[in-house]
Amino acid sequence: MASSPAMRRSDRVSLTLLLEASGKDIHGKEFKEPARTLLINRSGAVIVLDRELNAEQQIHLKRQAPSEAHRQSDVRIVGQFGREKEGYLYGIEISDSGNDLWGVEFPAIADSAEAVARMLLECSYCRAREVVYLNELDLRGFESNRGIARHCKVCGVPSIWTQAPHEDEKKLASRARSRRGSDGKDESREGGEKRERQRMRLKTRLTACVRQAGVDDELAVCEDISPVGMCFRSKRRYDSNSAIQVAVPYSPDSANIFLPARVIYSEEMPKAGLFRHGTEYSKVGPRAR
Repeated sequence: MASSPAMRRSDRVSLTLLLEASGKDIHGKEFKEPARTLLINRSGAVIVLDRELNAEQQIHLKRQAPSEAHRQSDVRIVGQFGREKEGYLYGIEISDSGNDLWGVEFPAIADSAEAVARMLLECSYCRAREVVYLNELDLRGFESNRGIARHCKVCGVPSIWTQAPHEDEKKLASRARSRRGSDGKDESREGGEKRERQRMRLKTRLTACVRQAGVDDELAVCEDISPVGMCFRSKRRYDSNSAIQVAVPYSPDSANIFLPARVIYSEEMPKAGLFRHGTEYSKVGPRAR
């Protein structure tokens, strides 16, 4: 079946959501124990769970937060991607595509063409969450106030939106004392539009996080940002044409969206002891996760 823009996967958000996982492990033993997400998208996630499971098997996930305990779903184990001290890393896919397990609204990736940044924001009134594509004006407002005013579809009124925080076990426990939680485009035109967007660069001093396979994440200073890429300063040198992932704005205590990118150039800043890098965001394929 041919893929279409509507079938493209959503952005992946780096976010901790606390879960209760239940099912049978690789030895046929029934279990019910805590799990958490590392990354989420509209149709799945990467979770941490201290049980050995088979690829293609199903387990049940339920949100632990009392206010989110109604969100639960059967999920399919796509595969195991490694292990950390808290358990195995599994890719999962939500069995029922209409089940809103995360309580997050994901816009179509096509809507992000003119965005300079992506963030998971939360309404300060009702706590509704949306992946939001920020234009230059929005990003300037967020940089100044650490929040932006926008219309909430749930509240039906304008409200202040801030970056959504990770879920924390201690905070959840204190709230739950009496209840347990629960395609055919013209390339020349496309190139012209890309060059035009590249000129729309916003000067900034936002914190960025740079991620590359085989090394620790590095915090960097974003000098400018546009819909097609960004420029940042860092202590580490990244080779030209190397693949990285970048999140900007970045906050260690909140959700972050890492975008795949390619380093276009790298130059030394001898007096500062730093390196300046220019990057270009990579295109997301039709079936990319």
